[in-house]
Amino acid sequence: MQINKFRIYKGLIGGGLGLAVAVSIGTDTPVIALAAVVVAIALAFILERRNKEIVRDERIVQISGKAASASFNIMLILAAVASLGIALFRSQLPENVVFFGAIMGYFICAAVLLHLCFYAYFSRKL
Repeated sequence: MQINKFRIYKGLIGGGLGLAVAVSIGTDTPVIALAAVVVAIALAFILERRNKEIVRDERIVQISGKAASASFNIMLILAAVASLGIALFRSQLPENVVFFGAIMGYFICAAVLLHLCFYAYFSRKL
């Protein structure tokens, strides 16, 4: 299979999955979304096995890693600023928003710890 067809089929699978999830949300039937995810995973697996061309190389892996790292760092900073803002103005906010801010703060701490653990692991391994 040619790489252009591979990318088109991947896009169609993603579009179909998005459409099925939208229909699932609109009709309030989560079974449709679950079935669509299972079918999309199966189709993507079959598509990967039928593809004979190189899809990833070292450059693509490096770009993907940098993009993931930048996305993670930006989202972490934005979530930390939002959590801090909620903590600072907690007396003026509803209790459920304050609770959400506290939970988000704990998740931020867990994400930072997880990032540090993986960084230490990969710095020794690589």
